[in-house]
Amino acid sequence: MADDWISAETEGKEADFRGILTMHATLCKGIMRRHRADPYLYVDLYAGPGHLEYKGRRFLGSPLIAQDVFTRSGLPNLAVHFEQDTEVAGRLAEALWTPTSLLDCPDAETAPIFAEDFRTAFPRWLDKAGQQPGRYGLVYADPIRDEIPHELFNRAAKQFPKVDLLSYVAATQYKRRRGSDNSRPYLLDHVKAVDKRVVLIREPIGAWQWSFILWSNWPDFPQWERRGFHRLDSERGEQIMDRLNLTAKQHQEKANTPLWEDGQKRHYEPPKPGDKPYRSYRDYLQHPRFLAVREVVFERAGGLCERCKSRPPTEPHHLRYPPWGAFDVPENLLAVCHPCHCEIHGKAA
Repeated sequence: MADDWISAETEGKEADFRGILTMHATLCKGIMRRHRADPYLYVDLYAGPGHLEYKGRRFLGSPLIAQDVFTRSGLPNLAVHFEQDTEVAGRLAEALWTPTSLLDCPDAETAPIFAEDFRTAFPRWLDKAGQQPGRYGLVYADPIRDEIPHELFNRAAKQFPKVDLLSYVAATQYKRRRGSDNSRPYLLDHVKAVDKRVVLIREPIGAWQWSFILWSNWPDFPQWERRGFHRLDSERGEQIMDRLNLTAKQHQEKANTPLWEDGQKRHYEPPKPGDKPYRSYRDYLQHPRFLAVREVVFERAGGLCERCKSRPPTEPHHLRYPPWGAFDVPENLLAVCHPCHCEIHGKAA
């Protein structure tokens, strides 16, 4: 079976999705009990067939994971699914509407399936649903080749301000689409285009840099650091977003941009009386003046690479090489790990 929605990362993705939804459903269930809210709303914009298979291994897709999470938690829910391929939608109906227990009996009313593109069907459904400011839930988009549906996300957020939004995206797809066309959006453009107060982002996985992004209006939404989820406004979240947003070439250019503008700060120190001259770059790296500056830089780093923040620094990286005969200042150096140093210079680690 070689359906587009299945890859080597799918099983890990579905495990993270189950974890996110379980945590979200548990939090909302407690709130809903206190406020006697309407059933939890789950919307799956790229529903798929339900049952998935990859290299002989079978596992559940997002609609069946959601069904299982809601059944286990006893959470009253309305689960709405969109799948534009009619044959795939039929397979989903067969998988989703087949009762597995007396407590698990979804049907076309409690778990409707729309066999059409969500871009046209979801707006109609929203028109029919109307404003529901007290409703809790989650809208999930898993675009394989598409961009984040930020405009529809915003429409859903306006009608359901307490319903959170979740997307699984390939950052590499955004970079490839953009290429040299500066009119195309960055991933960060669409992340910020969604009108929610809090954003969580997961560490990327695989060559396509797959990542989950969650938007919420709850200011205290918990991070899930054990699985690599961080708030976008945290230091680690900003680093993850920077990695997902820029190409290797853009990272290299950024890494080699000076920390100051010419004329604002001197980016080298002239020799002092009594300084021993250096005769080669290797000689320079062993010079007492350089070693003193290097020590300051590594103390500043506090045991973490100043680029990725996850490995211990082992090497100094020059933002700009000083004129021959002159010496560095701390602001002209970064303490970095070997893999980051190689990546900055476009070399294999």
